[in-house]
Amino acid sequence: MALQVLLRRCVGAMLVAAACAGDALAAGSVEMQVEHLVKNALAEYNAAMEANDSASFLKYFASNATRETPLSRHAGRAELARYFEAEFNAYKASFQVKKVFVQGNSAAIEFTWDAVDRKSGEALKIDMVGLYEVGASGQFSSATYYFDSAKAKALADIGK
Repeated sequence: MALQVLLRRCVGAMLVAAACAGDALAAGSVEMQVEHLVKNALAEYNAAMEANDSASFLKYFASNATRETPLSRHAGRAELARYFEAEFNAYKASFQVKKVFVQGNSAAIEFTWDAVDRKSGEALKIDMVGLYEVGASGQFSSATYYFDSAKAKALADIGK
């Protein structure tokens, strides 16, 4: 009888602690948080592209974040804003995610960038790997994309 009372109290205390901890307990490990952030950001990219609203994607980047590709480098919120606005105006695109790998505060995403040029209607598909680093702010501190630059010549002038 005393054991049952003790067990009930322990379980009750654990339930209260879980309820009070809220998201902190539910969020889990750093890797889980990073994976959640990356998946949300990529889904937001697709929704923002549909609405032609680059600011909705930009919010995932820290004010001093960098974005690098074989064709360009952008640093800081103002440069990133110019780049994403130009990209969103030039293309209607989406990320088609294939695999997500997370280690610590870093994520590697294998995806296809599936785009249509808004002016010419020309379709463009580029297989990529994106490496994202999440900083202390909970936003991306860097995003580096790797792809065959020969297939992406049209992207070289975006945001310049």
